[in-house]
Amino acid sequence: MEYDIEGNVLVAKLDHDTELFSDLHDIFVEFNCGLIVSGIGMLKDFKLGFYDSDTGTYEWEEYSECMELLSLNGSITADETIHLHAVVSGRDHIARGGHLEGGRVHNIVEITGLLLDTIILRRLMDEFSGAELLTIE
Repeated sequence: MEYDIEGNVLVAKLDHDTELFSDLHDIFVEFNCGLIVSGIGMLKDFKLGFYDSDTGTYEWEEYSECMELLSLNGSITADETIHLHAVVSGRDHIARGGHLEGGRVHNIVEITGLLLDTIILRRLMDEFSGAELLTIE
């Protein structure tokens, strides 16, 4: 894994066969909060979810094969919660997307992030939705 920072922009290269969430945690843990604004590359062994607000649960689709990571974005909060959404595509060139859980890097993943200086992000339980939602301080 390599990364560098210019101003509040972070650029990272995640290496083959590493855990996406662990790598992101290791990078962002030294900073307060951040946003993932772009991610491309390849992933395997991950799940994409759709949040069913009627049941308060995710409906998951699992993928073990390598998929092109077409888009990745989300937030990393002060309490170290990583919330990511992804769009991926397989050999069939059909895009699939949703809430991302897990994932191993295949070949490479390139990340662009923004580091927040004074804005604090947290996740708090929302009574209406039953989900932990973003709060901004």
